[in-house]
Amino acid sequence: MGWLFFSGFSVCLATLAAVMTVYYGPGANGSGVAELVAYMNGINYPNTFGFATFITKCVGVVLAVVGGLTVGKEGPLAHIGANVGCAMPYLPFDCFSHLRNDVNKRELIAAGTSAGVSAAFGAPVGGTLFAYEMSKPNTFWRFATIWKVFISCALAVFSLAFFGFMWELPSEFKEGGVVSFDINASGLKFGEVSVISPTINVIPSCIAIGAICGVLGACFIIVNNWMGFFRKYYITKPWMKICEAAAFSFVITTVWFWAPYVFAGC
Repeated sequence: MGWLFFSGFSVCLATLAAVMTVYYGPGANGSGVAELVAYMNGINYPNTFGFATFITKCVGVVLAVVGGLTVGKEGPLAHIGANVGCAMPYLPFDCFSHLRNDVNKRELIAAGTSAGVSAAFGAPVGGTLFAYEMSKPNTFWRFATIWKVFISCALAVFSLAFFGFMWELPSEFKEGGVVSFDINASGLKFGEVSVISPTINVIPSCIAIGAICGVLGACFIIVNNWMGFFRKYYITKPWMKICEAAAFSFVITTVWFWAPYVFAGC
């Protein structure tokens, strides 16, 4: 019963995310990085920016992650930040009207992209260089653009750390502990990692795990390429795409549920 509830609930959430993407905001399909690279290099890719794309990206990513789909945080947050940057010139204020041109919009989109990546990893310099690397073939980057983008990234990281601190503030007061503001804990984390003190005994295990993971990574790339060709030629109708997302959610959540029982004695 636990497995049926866990998998069934996850499949429902993943299906809802797929329905939103297929029928409401098709521009949110994929990570968004390829579309951002195209736009910042002079290609006006359709449906990359817009209200439907923004809402679908924000809500769909949450539903997909909770639904068990392996969705990363770099591409979606970069796409979300780019949509926010693209919407800034259209705020109902006269002081923003002069920004409604291709040059300023591209800079704002670059700033939003960088801020999204910076918020994801807590790295303002890395977010700035991320957008610069994506748009390096063109020449719209100037020194003024770089430092403005960096300031937006720094503010994004600071805002995330500040609101995270405010979220944890009541529990800190209840426990009677010392309240401190940790700017280094500003990255978005989709899980916790246990740190083990290294010893010389773990070196063979690390080498074996590294070799196995390298082989599995190569196999994953091969399977992913074949799946890409399969999806392109055979999964062409909307209902097929929704069923595909539901099937992946069911398989992934089933593995997650039963793996602890299988490897309990290891």
